[in-house]
Amino acid sequence: GLGPAGFIIALVLAYYVPYRHCRKVVRKRNFKFVDQFPDALDMIVRSVRSGFPLSVALQMLAENAEEPVKTEFRLVTDEVALGRSLNQSLARLATRINEPDIRFFVVVLTVQQETGGNLAEVIGNLSSIIRKRKQIRHKIRAMTSEGKATGIILGGLPIFVFTVLWFLQPGYLDPFFSDPLGQTFFGSAIGLLVICYFVVKQMINVDI
Repeated sequence: GLGPAGFIIALVLAYYVPYRHCRKVVRKRNFKFVDQFPDALDMIVRSVRSGFPLSVALQMLAENAEEPVKTEFRLVTDEVALGRSLNQSLARLATRINEPDIRFFVVVLTVQQETGGNLAEVIGNLSSIIRKRKQIRHKIRAMTSEGKATGIILGGLPIFVFTVLWFLQPGYLDPFFSDPLGQTFFGSAIGLLVICYFVVKQMINVDI
């Protein structure tokens, strides 16, 4: 009953909903990877200090780490075994897990491979930095949880009231669909809700 507006809304939702879902799944996996990454670096440090080369340390990480670190480093070691250089495999890792901590790790290893130096000390320092970033990230997440809850309540309350009125008194909402002025108000309300969502999201989105 919305006419052309319904067609446009359907097209937007058909793209936006799957996109948001896939992006949420990817970000959840990346966050899990980053949370486990300091422990993975510590495992590499212990292996290198025990006398193993870096390639063997990565292989041990691919065999003994938890998911998703295990799968990602298994891809790295498999690519190296098939002929790709270590730097190229690590660059592909940074592309798959598009997070600053992983890019730091790739840059550090790339520079170390070219210039030399104490690999265990370099990775150990990087592990300490990433662990501190992880602590700050969790602290900010806890501090912004109240803002997230407020945004969910403010955004969901109009939808809840509209749904209740739709089931209790459907005729009360007919002007929103049949009257041109009501359609304008209805579209404006949806637009304001969307703007409010993005504004609140930007207010609580803190990059580290």
